Amino acid sequence: MPFNRILVPFDTSKLSIKALEKAIELSSVNQSPIFILHVINEIPLPIHYSKIELKNNEITISPLVNKLHNEIKNEMIGILDDVKKTYAKHNVQIMTEIKIGDPAETIIDFTKRNDIDLIVMGSIGHKGISGMFKKLGSVARKVAEEVNCALLIVR
Repeated sequence: MPFNRILVPFDTSKLSIKALEKAIELSSVNQSPIFILHVINEIPLPIHYSKIELKNNEITISPLVNKLHNEIKNEMIGILDDVKKTYAKHNVQIMTEIKIGDPAETIIDFTKRNDIDLIVMGSIGHKGISGMFKKLGSVARKVAEEVNCALLIVR
């Protein structure tokens, strides 16, 4: 079954690289575009460091959090550019996106908004195995429970 739009949630772990390679293999059937999504976790701060303001109907967060998110985002832009260059030889259209938020919720939302029909993701990312989810990472588990498209979990 050929897929039209493939999403690879990417956290730089070995399993996310393996998932990307599998997505490239599957995409070659009908040259499906691949979306690589990196999600930066929200950074919780103690209340005395937090500063959330509403200006002109826009929420602004602490300058410290903004700075950290921007540093992480800038580093990931370079990493994702390298990934695209590495896999360019496969003649597959690869698009990258960086979002800030809860990884599972962001993946689910991205899937719905972009008409993704296949997600290829690692079973466990950088966070490792939590006690409750010994066989499947909590992000992969939540995504599996919430999306309506095909999901391939790579180990």
